[in-house]
Amino acid sequence: MNFLRITLAGLLAVSVAVVASAADLATLDGKKLSGDIVSVVDNELTFKTAAGEEKFLVTALHSITLGPAPKALPTGTRHTVVELTDGSVFRCESITVKEKTIEMKLLGSVPRTISVPTKTVFSVNREAGDLKLEQDFRNEVRRRGRFDVWVTKQKGKNDQGTEIDRLDGVPGTFGPGDADGQSVEFIIQATGAKSNLRMTQVSGMIFNQQPEPGVVVPPAMCKVIDSDGHELVAQSVGKAAKGYSVTTVTGVKFDLDANQVSKFDFAAGAVKYLSDLEPIALEESGTNPEHYQKDKNLDKQPIRLVTEPGTAKAPEMFPKGLTLKAKTVITYELKGQYKTFRAIAGVDVDPQNEAPSQVRLTIDDGMQVLYKGVIKKGEKPVDLNLSVQNVDKLKITAESDASSSDFGNQVSLGNARVVK
Repeated sequence: MNFLRITLAGLLAVSVAVVASAADLATLDGKKLSGDIVSVVDNELTFKTAAGEEKFLVTALHSITLGPAPKALPTGTRHTVVELTDGSVFRCESITVKEKTIEMKLLGSVPRTISVPTKTVFSVNREAGDLKLEQDFRNEVRRRGRFDVWVTKQKGKNDQGTEIDRLDGVPGTFGPGDADGQSVEFIIQATGAKSNLRMTQVSGMIFNQQPEPGVVVPPAMCKVIDSDGHELVAQSVGKAAKGYSVTTVTGVKFDLDANQVSKFDFAAGAVKYLSDLEPIALEESGTNPEHYQKDKNLDKQPIRLVTEPGTAKAPEMFPKGLTLKAKTVITYELKGQYKTFRAIAGVDVDPQNEAPSQVRLTIDDGMQVLYKGVIKKGEKPVDLNLSVQNVDKLKITAESDASSSDFGNQVSLGNARVVK
């Protein structure tokens, strides 16, 4: 994937003294700490408290709060909301479509202008702040089909006969904007007619973006909420000299000062644990089949995995998750509502299981394999971080590997969850 070009007018030029302040860390199992983030390397975060430093897998974190929640905009403040295909959301003072790029002038305390390729944009709502028109826009998003949608504002009447503004969607295909950002090309699907729409005629844009062949979309690590209310769905976060460097799933790269970050939301505000969902299909066969367990191992004890084999580190307990015995095939319905599947896949340290467990784990969406590998007892668990964007059904298969018997062969998926 080509990284997006991003201009942060004023952000890098403004020198702000960063005062060290405590961060509040919460894990998925309810643990809470106050301290400071020392580093973030790949999927491991080091956090320092008065008691010393502690390392966490980001898959075990719920959130880290660094500052107050962003202030809500005053009721009725008209603005533009842009959502990227990775779920990142920006509140904008204005937007300009120039050729194949959308330039966003962001609302906030620090002037910032971001330019992103149109192919990374999911929707543009230029009527944000009007509650009725916002609902109209959401309805158009739900009704979208295989084409782009030009959203236009029309006059209509409510049930009481009063004249009101309403939004209508016209299916078609957007082309490039002009060099001055005054108009954008649009081909109406019903007639094939090509028009150059004046941007004053465009209340919204909804894009039917198709994935590029062969391009693998990186999974999301967390959602970064900044102090101005922008939400950045990050594939990676790094500790920088004055704050944090963030790279979104769509490739936007930029820096935020520490006092510009409100929260790192590792649950992304919309997480579903598989153990809280009922599967739509379940097959349990093989030698002496056993029913899969929710939030427990096969002996109905808490899930515990050795995340650092060969060290003195104690097994880590996972409050949520699944344990599957070979052979188990379990399918969940996602309805295309989630972006990422996350779990730590390993063999529970259950002392009652003396077998050298070895399981071939396959995760697919019915069309393509998302993960395939062997999970062995005594080996480092696998950190699963898979893109499930637009996945309707998620199927997980656990079966014995290199063994004629299923005896003792099992896999636990610690904190198995899907995230919007």
